Amino acid sequence: MNIRDIEKKIRPPAIWALAISIFLSLASLVIYIVESGFSDETLFFLLALLRYFSFTVCICSVYLLAVSVYRIIRKPSVVTVIQIILFLCSLMYGAGIIIIDAFILSITAGNG
Repeated sequence: MNIRDIEKKIRPPAIWALAISIFLSLASLVIYIVESGFSDETLFFLLALLRYFSFTVCICSVYLLAVSVYRIIRKPSVVTVIQIILFLCSLMYGAGIIIIDAFILSITAGNG
């Protein structure tokens, strides 16, 4: 089994995991921002969900970015360049949310 066969088997589940994680992360973020009268425990729970979904977004994005860079080296195409840009954006989103989460937890003295 060579690397192309492994890529074909693992890549689609990673894309699905990335899409689901981004959706759940954005949903958690919207609910957290709206915060219509939630208790502190609920907000910290949403913040924890947001942290874990964003971490999954980062992991999937790094993997898919590495696979796309490998693909562009072997067979350059415009679609692969667009994928690289999208995976970089999702990586920056996930990392940014993790940094903001750490900032919020440090402000609240780790009361999460």
